[in-house]
Amino acid sequence: MKNLFSFKKVIAFILIIILFVIVLFNLFAYLAQKNIENKDFQNIYNSCNKIWSSRGVYNTKSEQNSLKSFRKAFDLGANGIEVDFYYDVEMDRFIVSHSKPKRLENGTLQYSLKDGKLLTLEEVFNKVGEDKYFWLDYKNLDRISSEQTLKAISRLKHISKIHNIKNRLYIEGSNPIKLSSYTKAGFFTILGIHPLPLSHFFRAASVDLYKIAYGFFDISAIAMPYGTIVDSIYTKKTFDNIPVFLFHVPDNKVLISKLLADRRIKVMLVGRDLSINRFKLTDCK
Repeated sequence: MKNLFSFKKVIAFILIIILFVIVLFNLFAYLAQKNIENKDFQNIYNSCNKIWSSRGVYNTKSEQNSLKSFRKAFDLGANGIEVDFYYDVEMDRFIVSHSKPKRLENGTLQYSLKDGKLLTLEEVFNKVGEDKYFWLDYKNLDRISSEQTLKAISRLKHISKIHNIKNRLYIEGSNPIKLSSYTKAGFFTILGIHPLPLSHFFRAASVDLYKIAYGFFDISAIAMPYGTIVDSIYTKKTFDNIPVFLFHVPDNKVLISKLLADRRIKVMLVGRDLSINRFKLTDCK
């Protein structure tokens, strides 16, 4: 009888803890929503040319994230491009690359080469940055220290003077704390998220969790995959009026036309690991 009583006490204690967590989670979600309602989204990106290029327009994988692929995308009508990059602490440079660098025996990092050499964001801005927009996918934002982050911000401020490009940069990362440091430095920022699809039981909780991360930190917009046509991740009602940068959008003209008319969506990348030219499709009147 005593063991049964002790078991009931344990169950009661666990239920109280669960209830407390649920109440606290909902409180944070409520407060985050209030913070979101007070944010100003007016100057983020309001062009009707919403379809940008992911890693440029290319024929082979080696051409991705190259000056050639970027030039081709802009020549075909893209208003902006998504660029993958790493911040190299030792070199104090932003290296354009999607693949994770290899660490050599001497401790240095070996990155993918473009046209036989390292390609930096500085060179990209110099060669193709005039009047264009850049969605910068920060691959190692989570893996550098706070001190190194400040060093990186200082470097980015310096090179963003090229073509006065600062207000045309959108820095994406999944760490809201470090990302907000870039917002405070005057850059537009995008919180990369992966909510559960509509069919998932915990869909609502996953959305609220990301809203909490976005609402409590100084971040400009969010980035997320669209999902599939039959089981989408993004919906109009998902994130209220938060600016959204969508990637992995299915190449379906009906769907694309619908998304172009959605005022929440600021930028779209069509396709996944494919070079697809849909830049002429716009919401321009």
